[in-house]
Amino acid sequence: MTLPVFPDPLPIVSPVPSADQFERACGDCTACCLLLAVVELNKPMRFACDHQGQGGCRIYSDRPPTCREFDCGWRRGEVPTGDDWRPDRRGVMHVGWTEQPGGQRRDYLFELWPGALSDPAVVAWLQGHTRTSEITLSYRNGTWQTLIPDGTDTMPG
Repeated sequence: MTLPVFPDPLPIVSPVPSADQFERACGDCTACCLLLAVVELNKPMRFACDHQGQGGCRIYSDRPPTCREFDCGWRRGEVPTGDDWRPDRRGVMHVGWTEQPGGQRRDYLFELWPGALSDPAVVAWLQGHTRTSEITLSYRNGTWQTLIPDGTDTMPG
């Protein structure tokens, strides 16, 4: 299987919305603290950040640009509404952006713990999403799968 081209760190959609333009607040969710590669902190992708605490980021007000500019799909309202879809509760994190230049849409769904991408609610959302859009799945075990609208790939689980 060919791994998708996935930039590290994640690209930033331009312009980055201000915090008040997001649909939802992080609260005590720290899923991005685990997922993101943070160059400024020498933190690799999928490793816990040293600044992650039970109540959130301990350096939130002074967090580096990679963290400050991260574009969480749940916060933007790009996945179903409700706190049960918050990444630290559902076990998946949606990351999407539009490449500049060119305007091609990229959507990824990252599994935060094993089995989260097989959750019936996640599978149902994926079935609806892939009717019109391609999405790449990143499983916790390191494997990748791309689901495309023409149905040539299979659903997880």
